[in-house]
Amino acid sequence: MKKPFKALLSIVIIFAVLIISVALIVINRMSSQIKAFDRSGIDVSRVEDGIYHGHSETDLIKVEVRVNVSDGMIRDIEILKHECGKGHPADVIVKDMVKRNDIEVDAVSGATMSSEVIKEAVRNALRTEL
Repeated sequence: MKKPFKALLSIVIIFAVLIISVALIVINRMSSQIKAFDRSGIDVSRVEDGIYHGHSETDLIKVEVRVNVSDGMIRDIEILKHECGKGHPADVIVKDMVKRNDIEVDAVSGATMSSEVIKEAVRNALRTEL
C-alpha cells in the first residue's frame, strides 16, 4: 500500500513542479515583452483632433483601444478588445488617463501587466499621429 502512495505522490510533485516552472517561464517572458515597450513621452497637446486606434499585445494579453482627442486633450478612451484572463480590473486605468490627460498613470494593483499593455495601446494610437 505504501509503494503506490509514494509513486502517486511523486507523480503529483513532479506535475506541480512542471506547472510552476511553465508559469514562471511565461511570466518572465511577458515581463520582458512589457519592458521592451517604447515608453517615450507623448505630448497630447500636439496630437491633432480625431479618433485614433491602437493595439498592443504580449503572449497572453491583447488590447485594442479607440482614443478620442480634441483641443489637445484626451476626451475618451474606449477599450475595444481586452483579452487577458483575470486582468480586466485594469480596464479602469483609462479613466485615470482621461482625467489626467496623460498616459503615464499608475498601474492597477493586481493587474499590472494588463495595465501596461493598455497604456502601450494608447501610446501606439497617439504615436501614429505625431
